[in-house]
Amino acid sequence: MPLLLPIHRLPARLAVVLVLSLDGAVQAEGFGRWDTKLRDCSLLQGRMELPLQAQQQTCQRLRLEQNMEGLLSVRLIQPSAHQRFGSQTLVFGGVLAEGQQTMRCNTNGECQPRWPIRLEVATVASSLADDQGVAPTLPTAQLARGSCLLERRALQCQARDHNGHFWEAKARH
Repeated sequence: MPLLLPIHRLPARLAVVLVLSLDGAVQAEGFGRWDTKLRDCSLLQGRMELPLQAQQQTCQRLRLEQNMEGLLSVRLIQPSAHQRFGSQTLVFGGVLAEGQQTMRCNTNGECQPRWPIRLEVATVASSLADDQGVAPTLPTAQLARGSCLLERRALQCQARDHNGHFWEAKARH
């Protein structure tokens, strides 16, 4: 899958985070995903100098994907019934903070998180998909700095890139 960033120039760990945040299909034994429906969710994204033009959206599902030990992606899925496409996804990808444990996963790829989870965000990605899961456009991904705190019933993620873009997510499950 072509990326918009020159991946060969990224440090190896960030390149892995970027690729894994865009492709949740890679799995090894003992790794996988955890998925839940959200009771409420708010996504905010925009540019620091243009706070009035920030876009607020909602989402309905949370998926945690662990494709490599120590790396985690927090995927917020927004069904787009009012749009032409089936869903839109915002992903915060990164490395577990020091002292955090990976999710417990069985050989079928079903995982159980170990709460709380603290994530050091390295990338933010977004993509569209139709009802069959086909992406009509290329996903976008950007290097960013931020953090996520995931607790048993809530999550908060925030990240900013060097160009002044920001992303924030708050949800309860």
